[in-house]
Amino acid sequence: MIPLLRLGIALASCAALGACGLVGTSSAPTTATVVVTVPAPAATAAAPSGTRPAAATTTAVVGPTIDGTGHAMTAWDSPTGNIVCAAFTIDVAPGYAIRCDVMEHTWKLPPKPADCEFDWGHGTYLEAKSGISCVSDAIAGSDVVGSDGAWWNGKPGSQVVTVSGRKAVALAYGASLKFGPIVCTSQPDGMHCTNTTTKAGFDISRAAYTLR
Repeated sequence: MIPLLRLGIALASCAALGACGLVGTSSAPTTATVVVTVPAPAATAAAPSGTRPAAATTTAVVGPTIDGTGHAMTAWDSPTGNIVCAAFTIDVAPGYAIRCDVMEHTWKLPPKPADCEFDWGHGTYLEAKSGISCVSDAIAGSDVVGSDGAWWNGKPGSQVVTVSGRKAVALAYGASLKFGPIVCTSQPDGMHCTNTTTKAGFDISRAAYTLR
């Protein structure tokens, strides 16, 4: 069975989001920020047959790495605004949990497990292992400029994107965010997160997801 994002993790995420709110101000400089306006995602076609189609092979872009270790909550978007991710601290190894939600996707999910009581399959998560998320909340909004989760706004590798009416901080293609042993990298073919200790991870985009 594919691992689930347990209720405790969902509550931890809610607590982290509640703590950060959307009213804080970022102390990071903004002179290096690139502003990109992104329209709301258009409706996608029906999912192709089969589950978890393989992601297309692309040439990786190399950019800066931002160390988020020590921050209780960090949020970011993909440059298109279609993927929203958050990292928050947990009490067990590796010390951080990563969650990425996809606003619009064309991949097909496996059946919802009987022990998932919440929303199934908005995205993926990573701790010591990776899995499909089963959650009762949303992380879109924790990425807004000025919120505590957007503390890294203005650092090399950050962008400000306007998507669905909000200004959010995005991870530029080639840039990475690091949380202890977990590294997440933004690429044109999606978001890629890996636990460098356990080698578990996920790759996720509009068209495909892969669990490792």
